[in-house]
Amino acid sequence: MMISLETKRLRIQPLTLDQFGLLIKGIDEIERELLLTPSHEPLDEHTQKAMEWLYNEAQKYPGEYLWLTNWQIILRSENKSIGSADFKNLPGDNGEVEIGYGINHDYEGKGYMTETLEAMCKWAFEQKGIKCVIAETEKDNYASQRVLQKCGMEKYKETDTGLWWKLENKSCF
Repeated sequence: MMISLETKRLRIQPLTLDQFGLLIKGIDEIERELLLTPSHEPLDEHTQKAMEWLYNEAQKYPGEYLWLTNWQIILRSENKSIGSADFKNLPGDNGEVEIGYGINHDYEGKGYMTETLEAMCKWAFEQKGIKCVIAETEKDNYASQRVLQKCGMEKYKETDTGLWWKLENKSCF
């Protein structure tokens, strides 16, 4: 079952396991596979390691891969991947799932990430048993905090390194 989420400006495409494997090899590999305009935006070292871990988890749980794959954010007007998002693990027994995201520098501040997170949270809440979506931001990442606020998330915890945000399954988009 292949799905994608459509918004006014975006197509948010979860990668199949095979496609996710291509992403691990390099962004140009998956962009060719998806017939996208090249972005020339390689994964940074931190993101590469996170994607490798997530890919290994996705292989262990192929029936649940949508929670463990990378979702490419494709700007429809340019047919270009401008960033990605993912659920960072399988949902917990408490119905909680964590989301992570990143956008290419040239596309920051245009509302694309807010549009993406709203669509992905809506999708998550349509899945059985999901009670809330959480996210962590660094304390000084004000842009990311603003995105989460615009999506209706509320800060619920602070640690030495970050702020934790939550959206409960009662919101309508």
